[in-house]
Amino acid sequence: MSVAQVLLPSGSDTDVIETRRREILGLNGKLWRFALVAGIAQLSVSIWTWQFAIFLDGFLTPLDIGLTFTIGTLASLVGYPVSGIVADIIGRKRTMVIAFIPLCVGLFMLYLLPVWPFIITSYALTQFGWSFIIIISRAMPADEISHDQYGDSTKKFTMVLLPAFLVDGLSPIIAVTLLQSGESLNYLLLIGAIAGIFALILTVLFVKETQKPETREKALQVPKISISHLGRNFWLFTGGMVGYYLAWGLAIPYLGPLSTDFWNIDVSTYGLTWSVFSLSTVVLMYGLSSFADRGRRRALIVSLLANAIIMILFGTGSGVVLMFALNIVWAAPIVIWIGVERSLAIDGVPNQLKGRALGIYQMITGATSLIATPAGAFIWEITSSLRILWIISGLFALLSVSIIYLSIYGQSKRSSASPVLKKSKPVFVNANY
Repeated sequence: MSVAQVLLPSGSDTDVIETRRREILGLNGKLWRFALVAGIAQLSVSIWTWQFAIFLDGFLTPLDIGLTFTIGTLASLVGYPVSGIVADIIGRKRTMVIAFIPLCVGLFMLYLLPVWPFIITSYALTQFGWSFIIIISRAMPADEISHDQYGDSTKKFTMVLLPAFLVDGLSPIIAVTLLQSGESLNYLLLIGAIAGIFALILTVLFVKETQKPETREKALQVPKISISHLGRNFWLFTGGMVGYYLAWGLAIPYLGPLSTDFWNIDVSTYGLTWSVFSLSTVVLMYGLSSFADRGRRRALIVSLLANAIIMILFGTGSGVVLMFALNIVWAAPIVIWIGVERSLAIDGVPNQLKGRALGIYQMITGATSLIATPAGAFIWEITSSLRILWIISGLFALLSVSIIYLSIYGQSKRSSASPVLKKSKPVFVNANY
């Protein structure tokens, strides 16, 4: 952790130091409670998501499958800002409890009624509920970062996902074992629903609220949709990231077909490469998040450049060994990206609006998939090659990094050029740039 001269607010020294002493791998007790429950919640989706398209292909037409995924994406895009607003007003824990209701109902419907058109509603409910959990997984560490005001924000945003990535890595292995023992893919949905109910119970009994009461009071006093209150830096950073998400969304939905059809890797091996990626992420999380905290903006640029290069390599490589190697290496830039991005997105956003800011950011970046995914399919159609698609996507990502560079380093120059009009109270000064 690289922190410049630190000036503790009067009366907070003991509380902050005591909090730091109790941290394990960068997380305090509240965040570990959430992280462990989030890991169980992750099982409710990871156990079946990786092969869901194959499941649908057994009884739906390609058009119906595409419509199902599109409606699910739209449900998520609605859920992101709604969950942010709800979390700011009623608290993180209560919002998380609410999230499991549509998630579990949707999973049970998928298990009991896997028929058209009920499957659209079922899948949309799961995606709507899961969007709430995604936002809470960012809002809770954001609360704790604002409380202790230390410079290891990337570490907190990243490490809180460690149990979830561990479960995500183990889930395909568990699923493949069950499928090879004779269980149907439909059975995986039942496991997901049961895991969701278990996570709901643990949320009620085990998770603790991270939002301070005074923050909630302030949240009630501002407009529900606080676009102008989020600040110029938030919108500049969000706008800068849109291009990269468009590039990412062109190709990433088609990683499965790329692996099986163009790399000639069977489905079970593809599932294992998924596991290797997630488990590599778990191993690298702590060290890389600590490294990224020493220079967040620089780390983000490097990780996005590395990610773009790896996408190009996916379009040019072949062979099982290289596929496993790329998934191991790929974990490093993804770890840095997911941690630093959230931290930079809410820099300067008032505490009472952080949930809304995270929800709006996720909605905007997520909405790019509505354009990028069909655009990627169109490129695949006219070129008859997913390799070409991945190369184009990687090159587009490389170009978009220049826009991100201007958006985040331009903020620094404008801030340093602004005159100081009045003295302020001593605060933490983060030198992690």
